[in-house]
Amino acid sequence: MKGAEKEKKEQMEKEQMERKQQNEEYNFESTIREYLKQGREKLIKDLTGTREAIRLIANDRTRDFMLVTDRGLNKEERDYLIEIIISSMYQTFCYGYGIGKIEGSTNNRIFL
Repeated sequence: MKGAEKEKKEQMEKEQMERKQQNEEYNFESTIREYLKQGREKLIKDLTGTREAIRLIANDRTRDFMLVTDRGLNKEERDYLIEIIISSMYQTFCYGYGIGKIEGSTNNRIFL
């Protein structure tokens, strides 16, 4: 009997650990989503210089792409490529902002 009780107790402890880990993962996900939203709002509302710098970098990268590939792009294609680069840089900024906020509040490094 004692063996069965011990196994049952171990099983319950294992389930509690799994629930705790799931809660921590959920808390991380909800926290990072909130910080991503904050980063985007900050980028759009406050950081006009950063947005302009991102746009200039995207234009340079598009020009570099055209030189390296030795291919000309029409205006529509250039604008599309610029928008892709800008959106990826915005996303990168927001993730960096969110991860920085989490690292600052927990004093732990975050690895993705």
